[in-house]
Amino acid sequence: MNVLIIGNGIAGNEVAFFLRRARPDCRITILSAERFPEYDPCSLPYFIGRDVPRDAVFRKDWQDYRTHRIQLVLDHPATAIDPAAREVTTAPGMRFGYDRLVLAHGGSLYIPPIEGIDRDGVHSCKQLGSADRLDQSGGSAAVVIGSGAIGIEAAEALKKRGYEVTIVELLDWILPALFDPETSQRLAANLEGCGIRVLTSEKVLRIEGAEKVSAVVTDKRRIPCDTVVIATGVVPGKALAQTAGIDVARGIRVDAHLQTSAAGIYACGDCVETVDACTGEDAMFQLKHNAVEQARVVARNLIGEPAAYPGAWAFARAHFFDTHAVTFGKTTRATQCELGQLEIIERDEGADYLRIITKEGRVVGGQAIGRFGDVIGLFIGAMWRKDAIPDIRANWPHIIRKGSPYPWTHRQLGESIGLKP
Repeated sequence: MNVLIIGNGIAGNEVAFFLRRARPDCRITILSAERFPEYDPCSLPYFIGRDVPRDAVFRKDWQDYRTHRIQLVLDHPATAIDPAAREVTTAPGMRFGYDRLVLAHGGSLYIPPIEGIDRDGVHSCKQLGSADRLDQSGGSAAVVIGSGAIGIEAAEALKKRGYEVTIVELLDWILPALFDPETSQRLAANLEGCGIRVLTSEKVLRIEGAEKVSAVVTDKRRIPCDTVVIATGVVPGKALAQTAGIDVARGIRVDAHLQTSAAGIYACGDCVETVDACTGEDAMFQLKHNAVEQARVVARNLIGEPAAYPGAWAFARAHFFDTHAVTFGKTTRATQCELGQLEIIERDEGADYLRIITKEGRVVGGQAIGRFGDVIGLFIGAMWRKDAIPDIRANWPHIIRKGSPYPWTHRQLGESIGLKP
């Protein structure tokens, strides 16, 4: 069997190395648009901030591919798929045949239509080549456009390097896809306390500079700077699939086995639209753990072991300086258009904060800062099990009784939301 994998990230490599362990005789080729063996994009801000050396970002080295007889073809972005001929064409004009094809090429950084965004001094932090250029830029004042996880981590990294740093966010609060405003405001205050200026509800109009960046102009002010980092989110890579007539929506559509609408073509990772494991709704959670799980399902199907993907789930963290925050499931914003009674359970103890969102008494999401992050796994478990929080409250005297037949998790959940023994 000749397996061709497009994408040299976490999902593509997980498919390739899983497949090699199971099938020593098959041919495996990875097409990469970049010049490097597999690395961890989430590590790039830590490299820029000098927390880790550059070598630490790599998950594989050249010898790994040679040892496992995986052909890695670099600098070959795939441009078209011919499903009838079972061929993929790359930018240099080469054609690669396949028996089975795996689309694992992730997504690309969204570049907003801002005047001057192509000026010298404008960087990103999503790919290693871009991170290298940012690392070597030698500036002193930076504006980070966008406040997702990458933007926050890039801001922290540059602050550690001695830059004056300003974050500009179009929406009303930072980390808007991950946290509710009530949680976000605490995180923003912590960033401000570490010397990073945070500007929300502010639109970038243009980037000034004759040749090199000299300022960012928003609808409210002009911010002098010599460095700009674009951190405005990731667009799922679906254009390549469209060249083969594959069904797409927000991302590439797949069935329960992660096969696309084209026979013999599978997809996994950040380019894929799947379902929410808890609700069954269409979902795109572009997170590492989902990419790994999807890749393993694809690999098992490739070797003839029918495997169904149970769905993606949201869990992420925000870590900067001494602040540790986690989030899972849905935010309040994501549930606003849904029917059903919502309850917000909060515990605010200074630097430690817990926010749990329930719908019809069941946990659907939550966020935590500080020590409450240590118990967030209890609430994730409650979400999966569909534990009823009103029942825990109603039965609390029996739950805490010695020798109680109730699960120990009910007592832990009750104590975590502030019920007293």
